[in-house]
Amino acid sequence: MNILREFRRIKKRSLPARILLISVFSVILIINTFAWFQANQPVNMSGLEANITPWDVRYYVDDKEVLDETVTFTIDQLYPGMPDREDTVRIFNMSTTSTSIKYELTSVKVFGQDVLDKLKEDGIIQTDGNTINIFADDTKYPFNISYTYDKTRLDGEYVDDTTTPAAGGTFQFHASWEYQGNGTEDENLAKDILDTQFGKGAYAYYQDEANDPSKAIEITVKITSSMIHP
Repeated sequence: MNILREFRRIKKRSLPARILLISVFSVILIINTFAWFQANQPVNMSGLEANITPWDVRYYVDDKEVLDETVTFTIDQLYPGMPDREDTVRIFNMSTTSTSIKYELTSVKVFGQDVLDKLKEDGIIQTDGNTINIFADDTKYPFNISYTYDKTRLDGEYVDDTTTPAAGGTFQFHASWEYQGNGTEDENLAKDILDTQFGKGAYAYYQDEANDPSKAIEITVKITSSMIHP
C-alpha cells in the first residue's frame, strides 16, 4: 500500500472517514516500526547443534610438559672430549584429529653471540632427511650439534607407543665434541688448532661473570602443530 497516496485521498473524504483512515494508518506504522526494531535485536536460538572437533597436542621434555611451542636447548659444559649430549622432546596427539608438525630453527648462540644468520649465509647448516646438522663444516666448528625428528604428522589419539605409535612423535637434540681426530696428520693438526681456538673462547666465556655459564651453547627450535582438516 502506498501510504502517501492514501493520505492525499483522505482530503477528499468526509471528516469521520478521514479520522478512521488516519487511525488505521497509525496502527500499521506502529506495527511496522515494532517489527523493524525486533528484527535488529540479538536473536537467541535454541535446539541448534554444532559438531566441534576436539584438538590437543602436548610436548614433553624430560617428562615435563612444555607449555609453549618453542624449545630451547642449552649446553653448559662445553669442551673437547665432553660426554655426548642428547635431549628428547616427545610430542603427543591428544585427540582423534590429525596434526601436522613443523620444526624451525630460530636461534643459535655460541658463547652468547647469535650466529644463525652467519651459519645460513655460509651454508654450514645442512639437512639430511629428517636430520639437521647445525655445524656441518668441521673446518670452522669443532663440535657436532644436530637435531632429528621422526614424524611430521600425527594420527589418532595417543595412548602409548605400542597401541598408537602413529599418534606420538620424537624430536631429539644431539651434541658432541670429539677430542682426537681420526683423519690425516694435517687434518688432526687443523682440528687441534680449532679445538684450541674454541677452547679459549669457552674459557673466556666462563670467566666473564656477566655471562650465564649454563648457556655456552643455546639453540632454540620452534615446533609448530596445526590441525589437518579432513
